[in-house]
Amino acid sequence: MVSPEPQSDNPDPSPTTSFSMHYRNEKLRPVYFTTAVPPPSHMLDLGGTAGGHSGTDIGSSPIPDRSSVVLYPGIVPKPAADSVEVPRRSSMHHHSKADMAALRMSNILLSPRRARVLFYHKTDPHYGFTNFSPHPVYYNNKRYPTSEHLFQSFKFQLHRPGLAEHIRTCSERPSVAFSEARRFQPEVRSDWKNVNIQMMDEALWYKFTQHESLKKELLATDDAELVEDSDKDAFWGVGADRRGRNELGKALERLRTKLRSKSSFKPVCTSSLAGREQNS
Repeated sequence: MVSPEPQSDNPDPSPTTSFSMHYRNEKLRPVYFTTAVPPPSHMLDLGGTAGGHSGTDIGSSPIPDRSSVVLYPGIVPKPAADSVEVPRRSSMHHHSKADMAALRMSNILLSPRRARVLFYHKTDPHYGFTNFSPHPVYYNNKRYPTSEHLFQSFKFQLHRPGLAEHIRTCSERPSVAFSEARRFQPEVRSDWKNVNIQMMDEALWYKFTQHESLKKELLATDDAELVEDSDKDAFWGVGADRRGRNELGKALERLRTKLRSKSSFKPVCTSSLAGREQNS
């Protein structure tokens, strides 16, 4: 802090008047300048000295009567008694990141995600849920090597029974039945895109009701989401981006509900195509 002490008796020194300067360090203590006469402007400027100290004090000046005092503070901090912290209102905006993370975790624990059962690869569990699994299906008194054979033959049975029979007998391998049906794509029934999901429901019904082990395996999945984890098919499976429609998984979930409720299921195809179920 800088305390100017004038060398003359002039009560109103000019900015050019010389002073003897006394230096005194005051740490963390507010200092007030008091006088009965408003100080000149150059003395008011002493509150911003280069040393960073604030406020002035004329050490030898008598203190006038308090009733006539005019107060010119250098820096006037609030009294400690006034520094009362006001509690913040409880709001999401004032939660810390840790609080928000804990809140999100609690929501996850309270609302667990639905379990998922993935199937597709031959070496993985639940391969029997795929249409390529080696479970023969009997339909209309005929044996189909796999449910894929039966499903592909549905594309031709009503109007091209010869092609449907070719699909059934072309090979024991489901991939061959799939390829042959694609080769005769121009002969596929015109409304196939409108009925393909219904035909899948029917093929799965015959397959799972004729193989008790598969039926038990399906029911053992409880209410889990069933997902054909195929990276090649975004309609029946989830596709490469895993955002496909997964229609085969949905069909299996519908079948699981029917089997659990023991509700009767009537095939959607015409009676001329329906055949007697036989246990393999």
